[in-house]
Amino acid sequence: MNSTRRVAHLIIALMLIIIGVCGLILPILNGIIFLLLGFILLSFESPYIEHHLKAFVHKNKNAEKWYSKLDAWMRKKFN
Repeated sequence: MNSTRRVAHLIIALMLIIIGVCGLILPILNGIIFLLLGFILLSFESPYIEHHLKAFVHKNKNAEKWYSKLDAWMRKKFN
């Protein structure tokens, strides 16, 4: 069950990151939010990504505000 959850997190996270990259190119989508959601979900499975994501977020105050809200929401939905 744990490995199934891990694979599901990775697949969903990669899909969100791909949508986020497309959102950076297309004016219809807000790519930053999708990228942040994807990396937050990846951080559940990778301490390396979690460390670097938190380091990035602490350097950017706008990202810190979004990160705290999105992280709490993602942990409620996916953990």
